[in-house]
Amino acid sequence: MYDVRPPAVYAHETVMCNPTYRARVERVVAALGRPCSIITYADTDLPDMVQERGLLADRRPMGTLQHVEDPVLLFNTFRFDNVDAARRRRQFLDDIGLNEGAAPLVGDDAFIWFDANLATDKWKDDKVCRPCWRIHLQQGCLHRCKYCALGGLLVAMVNIEDYCRHLGELIRLHPWQQTYLLDDDADPPCLEPELGVLGELIEFFGTLENRYLIIHTKTWNTAWLSDLKHNGNTIIVWSVSGRTQSEEMEPRAGSTQQRVEAARMAEEAGYQIRYKFKPIIPVKGWREEAEEAVQMIFEKTRPDVISLCVFMWMNFEEMARRLPMHLLDEDFVAAAEASQAEMAATRARPFPPAVRREIYEHYLREIRRHDADVPVSLSTENFRMWADMKDALGFSATDYVCGCGPRSTPGLKRLTCHPFKVAVRADAGQVPGVRP
Repeated sequence: MYDVRPPAVYAHETVMCNPTYRARVERVVAALGRPCSIITYADTDLPDMVQERGLLADRRPMGTLQHVEDPVLLFNTFRFDNVDAARRRRQFLDDIGLNEGAAPLVGDDAFIWFDANLATDKWKDDKVCRPCWRIHLQQGCLHRCKYCALGGLLVAMVNIEDYCRHLGELIRLHPWQQTYLLDDDADPPCLEPELGVLGELIEFFGTLENRYLIIHTKTWNTAWLSDLKHNGNTIIVWSVSGRTQSEEMEPRAGSTQQRVEAARMAEEAGYQIRYKFKPIIPVKGWREEAEEAVQMIFEKTRPDVISLCVFMWMNFEEMARRLPMHLLDEDFVAAAEASQAEMAATRARPFPPAVRREIYEHYLREIRRHDADVPVSLSTENFRMWADMKDALGFSATDYVCGCGPRSTPGLKRLTCHPFKVAVRADAGQVPGVRP
């Protein structure tokens, strides 16, 4: 487990009244870097916790904060009850001024339907991703990445036995989905093995046939994974970055070397490993640092997929608020600043297409120097960039294998089914834990 020093630890009453759940929290608290008592709370306490005790006060981009500390830890259980109860909880959040992102505070959103590139997706023309079910156990992170707004509070769910039972039903109803991405808004290895939840999920997937768990992480903390009965059914995807970015902008995550070493250990223990260079921030000397990171990856490991994504999802002004701009390549900063009007309508901002393509082509050349065949794809890029890069990559926006897609099984070289057509939501309200 990481050396964590939270300002407070909360546990929901449903956690504290169950000996198994309570023991999980007590193991984490016993391993904290400084003593901290457990504060038991109920849903009705949330208004006071938010408004008077500042539970969400530091849930802001960490690069905008003068000082960043470890987050508050809050332990809860998912409520696998009926749709009406879930709607009442959602109304309760609305009444106290919290949006749907706060759903884990009241035990909701275990499983979320991600409608990427379907008719209901408002970004479907501007971001290539795959529709699927995404699964969740945590919200928040310990890594303090400057560009990220998931600090201040880390919510961790502990009723993994119930969770796996309901997840099994969701999997049964969706035979087209073969892989399940865990926590796109958290980094769950950080509290393990003391929390004792992630290992249970890995071993649950180890009992399944042709169904895979995907863990997306920046961690160095994988030694504890080696003894789990994963049966090759867990894929671990590391977000990696060059030396300056990992050390200066992602201060509590593993360094480039630590992440690759963690991946090597996981690979040695039989896990399929992958990498995403995401987000790629063009710092001064980024080309040399890219070459160094790519070389390190292939010297120590053999990934089956590598994905690339330049820093995006915000305008130039917001990037300047979050990042230490003095560390960035001046030419690329100037290009982003000059193209603000051009980039205003796309989520792929602030860097213009020519800049992003230059970065992707450099990474691709370096990867191909070491491995001529490993699939390389773009992650959450737009259709325009895919059209420009498809010949160089050898894939299109509809057949590439990505690091965390719902059919990106270990060793797959190319999709054989159209990802936007094969995905059909079939829960029809039958699975508790799904957003109504």
